[in-house]
Amino acid sequence: MTRKTKILVIGKKNHLGWIEHTINGFRQNDCIVDSFFTNILPIKSSIKKAILKLKKDKNGEILLQLDWLNKKIKTFKPDMVFFIGLFFTNVTLLNFCKEKHIVTAGWVGDRFNNDKKIYIDSLDHLFLSDSAFMQIAQDIGFENRHFLQFGYDENLHKDLNIDRKMSINFVGSYTKERDEIFSYLKNQHLEIYGAKWNNLNTKSNKWNISNKKISQKKVVQIYNSTIATLNVAQKNNIINMVNMRTFEAIACGSCLLNDNVKDIELCFEPNKEILVYKNPDELQELSDKVLKDKHFAQKIAKNGKIRAEKSGYSYRNRTKEILTLCGFRG
Repeated sequence: MTRKTKILVIGKKNHLGWIEHTINGFRQNDCIVDSFFTNILPIKSSIKKAILKLKKDKNGEILLQLDWLNKKIKTFKPDMVFFIGLFFTNVTLLNFCKEKHIVTAGWVGDRFNNDKKIYIDSLDHLFLSDSAFMQIAQDIGFENRHFLQFGYDENLHKDLNIDRKMSINFVGSYTKERDEIFSYLKNQHLEIYGAKWNNLNTKSNKWNISNKKISQKKVVQIYNSTIATLNVAQKNNIINMVNMRTFEAIACGSCLLNDNVKDIELCFEPNKEILVYKNPDELQELSDKVLKDKHFAQKIAKNGKIRAEKSGYSYRNRTKEILTLCGFRG
């Protein structure tokens, strides 16, 4: 009987669900998975961490994480430690794993620069969600670089086959850039969810706004409740990247109105499987068409969902690729 691969997934727990989706993907590939959230420690360690934060003792915080990681490795004995949002994890944790002769790999979803070269010696494989990050990583000196886009969780992101309102949803936090884009949509029915939307300069009586962070289950319900989803990426983090929202909303059967990013062409066909706008005027035109022509929006949504499924954009397939490239699958 073949021994199952044991993966320890490490990262900061947040509302995006990236860690949880990746864990589900590894489990769907018959791996045994444990997790370690660097920002959520056991009660005693959390109390110590709070005291250390007050004292601004960063070294003390890292020692607490190392202690907990050591216990995890001793009891779980992982074949690979996989870091989500790699560069938000202190390099000391990677060094510790390498000292234990464990395969280390990490997935990066935010722009980075030359100061990340300190990770090179302790990292076996680097996975990058933006095609432009590949050149940056090469210039810094990372050798085993792999382009890997985000995906959707088959356990969660599904078309619930419920009636959809003729409105467009947006899920995400307030930014000035998003505020400016929304100012062109004052006459459209929007459902806006996320934090800090009380800062909006533009208001419309056609908008419903929920000013709070929401769970992943609620996000799925939102993607299923409206005919379309708007995507406005945070451009300061990315260069060419297709963000999580694109894959997740399309998997839920929503028609995607996406900003024009280069990596779209690597995963979806514009105007057939996804709608892409290059400027606010194009967004106005597309949103108007989507809300006036239900069948048009449904056709785009259906094509996008079929493409996502047939092309293997799920986290099950993403993690299968990780396992293969890291030498755990033939």
